[in-house]
Amino acid sequence: MARSKPVIRVLRHLARTGGTLVTKCLGSMDRVVVLSELHPKNLSVTAPMAQAVEWFGLVDKKQLSAWGARKGPTFLQFVAACESSASRRKDALVLRDWSHLDYYGLPYVTEPGMGSDLIAEVEGAYEVRVACTTRHPVDQYLSLRMVRVIGEIDFDLFIRGNLAFAEYAREHGFVRYEDFTREPDEKLREICAMLDVEFDPGYADRWWSYEHVTGDVKRGNSRGVRENAIRPLERKPVDEDVLAMFRADDRYARICAILGYER
Repeated sequence: MARSKPVIRVLRHLARTGGTLVTKCLGSMDRVVVLSELHPKNLSVTAPMAQAVEWFGLVDKKQLSAWGARKGPTFLQFVAACESSASRRKDALVLRDWSHLDYYGLPYVTEPGMGSDLIAEVEGAYEVRVACTTRHPVDQYLSLRMVRVIGEIDFDLFIRGNLAFAEYAREHGFVRYEDFTREPDEKLREICAMLDVEFDPGYADRWWSYEHVTGDVKRGNSRGVRENAIRPLERKPVDEDVLAMFRADDRYARICAILGYER
């Protein structure tokens, strides 16, 4: 039976949860194009239109100029142009959702909706395939604090956003980052199955040199992006007061139960 709508694929994860590594692996596969960190409420910070033109040739400069003259396309028009171009080339287009804006927001969105604005924009026109990746909330919190994002996000917003994302991931399917680092081939196959993308084992030889991704700051504070091998990373030391703060909040227990993490 023929599909009534074209397929659009959406990869979702929160900030500092290993999403850049997963995106590098997925994007380095043959016949896969990943636009990084898209969100209808902000098309400037991560420059997805420039990605589409300069990295992937999904949109030409003439079209970009025409959009500029009309104060830009709608989000759906932009996605449709990219999907149509990718489809003609027989490439699978994946939208890496900038889920940070949906669950934490700051500093770009003051009241996150705790859902997916991207999917809400495209689901009327497309058959949506979704894959989520997650990370233990304590490790994510430590990483966010290391890059000083947590200074803008108080603990209540952090844990509230985490719980909402965990519930979404449970409903739509997820792969844990920790499992991905232990068994990258197997877990990437699972992500590909969720997204309806053909798995390409050749990614293993290409992911490290793949650069068409946002968030890949090799000289930054992330241990993951400095590695040239996919392997588990040991947890950084955790202050007892941080652990106590988590363990005193019932939402933390619910997140761990949903995602299968130890408290």
